[in-house]
Amino acid sequence: KQQDQERPRMESKEAAAAAQAEEDLLRDFERILHDDPLIDEVGFLHPTQFHSLLVDSTDKSTSQYFWCVDHKLAVSSSILPDLYRAARRAHSNATLNPSSSPSASDAALIMTHSKALLILCADLLTAWNSRKMVLSTNFNLSHLKDELRLCALILSYSPKNESTWSHRRWVIKNLAQHLQDMPELIDKESLLVKDMAEVIAHKYLLVQNFDIHSSQLMTFHLQLVAKSLQRD
Repeated sequence: KQQDQERPRMESKEAAAAAQAEEDLLRDFERILHDDPLIDEVGFLHPTQFHSLLVDSTDKSTSQYFWCVDHKLAVSSSILPDLYRAARRAHSNATLNPSSSPSASDAALIMTHSKALLILCADLLTAWNSRKMVLSTNFNLSHLKDELRLCALILSYSPKNESTWSHRRWVIKNLAQHLQDMPELIDKESLLVKDMAEVIAHKYLLVQNFDIHSSQLMTFHLQLVAKSLQRD
């Protein structure tokens, strides 16, 4: 009987310890993203690959599961389930009481947790929408440009992700309402599309002779950008 009574208590302690370990991983991940806002590549490596990277690295800022040097971030795939659970839980808690005008502290938490979550899984529309809510509260040119950088980062390893392309168009449309030099923005967008097409060709077209969906996605993106700018 005593063992039966102790078992739920032990299981509760183990669950709490596991949740704390997940939160510690998320805190480390978000600290890296905060400390280096110019990260332009992310790789999720098998533990053996990640270990080799650590062995060859002379940078002391690396950790057991994260490596970030010269704006390149590597994450050990061994922690991805735990990291994802923690990020999703943190984002859910941050958006528990949705408001059209969140406080500065609430907005900061939403942006921090949603960024980590979207880097791990870019298909979560709830996370993208929470960022739109914060960005729509007050226009901030710097924050919108940061958003373009986040989209480009995600597209660098997930170039066919339509949720990210859609969010990027939303950002561009909002920028167009405040910027005068739109031709420069369009030129940069065309270069990004060209780069993403090359990534897709390298990743997919070596296996498939031609990827019509990818080609249509890129063309569709530029057409929608052009139409939204013309309306403004």
